[in-house]
Amino acid sequence: MSGPLDDHFGSMRIALLFRSYGPYHLARLKAARSKASVLAVEFAEVDSEYDWNVADQKRRAGVVSLSTAGRRRGRDEIAKLKNLLRAFSPHAVAIPGYSEPQCLSAARLCRGLGIPAVLMSDSHALGPKRHSLREILKRSLMSLFDAALVAGTPHKDYLVRLGFPPEKIALGYDVVDNKHFGSGSALGLSTMTCLRPRDYFFCCSRFVEGKNLHVLVDAFRHYQQSAGDDAWNLVIAGDGPLYASLSRYIEDLSLATHVHLVGRKTYQELPPLYAAAGAFVFPSSAETWGLVVNEAMAAGLPVLVSSAVGCHIDLVEDGINGYIFDPIDTAGLAELFSKIANAPDRNAMGNASRRIIRHWDLDRFTSGLIAATSIARVSR
Repeated sequence: MSGPLDDHFGSMRIALLFRSYGPYHLARLKAARSKASVLAVEFAEVDSEYDWNVADQKRRAGVVSLSTAGRRRGRDEIAKLKNLLRAFSPHAVAIPGYSEPQCLSAARLCRGLGIPAVLMSDSHALGPKRHSLREILKRSLMSLFDAALVAGTPHKDYLVRLGFPPEKIALGYDVVDNKHFGSGSALGLSTMTCLRPRDYFFCCSRFVEGKNLHVLVDAFRHYQQSAGDDAWNLVIAGDGPLYASLSRYIEDLSLATHVHLVGRKTYQELPPLYAAAGAFVFPSSAETWGLVVNEAMAAGLPVLVSSAVGCHIDLVEDGINGYIFDPIDTAGLAELFSKIANAPDRNAMGNASRRIIRHWDLDRFTSGLIAATSIARVSR
């Protein structure tokens, strides 16, 4: 039975699971702890896809790792999680998705312990048609969860399509620390003397399939040929298996003086790159949300965002704070490069980005998480 104090935010207990905590997760954790008691749990202390390098911050935040680097045993992880949940006795456990075995194991554990489970999801149905048998399987998994916290509108629509009750879904999963990315200064460009503030398009991305970076460079080539000496540069931050291939492609197109690959940048190094850019472009052909768009908007940039990026429906007001484009239409993107570079109202578009993203901040994650937890408790 719940007592009268249980409805107060400070007395609400939530176990918050992520695959591995990075700067973005730690920011959400800190915000959530301002309104609730939160147990921070990660499946692994190191994420193979991201070099977060935040071990000290995680230790200070009391993040509990279910497995250490190189030591992953599913049974041991779930046994450890079971002990943690019994000791903490949360009102709900927030679980990051349903596609990975450890997430499903965590959801089934919650079912066995009688603890409500909240699904955190940023899956959507944008892009290619889904495989029907796989969708049937996903639908069967929805019963493991008592409520959901999703990224935005298309993500809620997708869960509803899978049979999840719309009244049990809260929004606000994919947010960033807007203050961090809005605090950058162009002075941080001192190591990039070839560039001047506001004379480049900026892209931040992993160099992997689906990020569409070769198409981005091809579209930029069309724009650069048309604009001539007045053309902006293109700066791409990030790293990954396609780095060498993209670098060669840039050389083959004789674009090395206009397209700059600046490598992977840390959480602290990114704000100056945003602050000094003239606009942001994100060309992915498949993307659940696209947190880098949040970052760019928090920095006050106009944004060019692919229609395959999950956030475009909620964050991009076409013609107001940027433009939406077809990820395979290089000519169309080239025209938008020119349109942004020559726009007399570019500052107004950047201000519109700030206005829109103000409603997608850490507080939105916290309120969404608490709302989903409250829904889950009532459901159970």
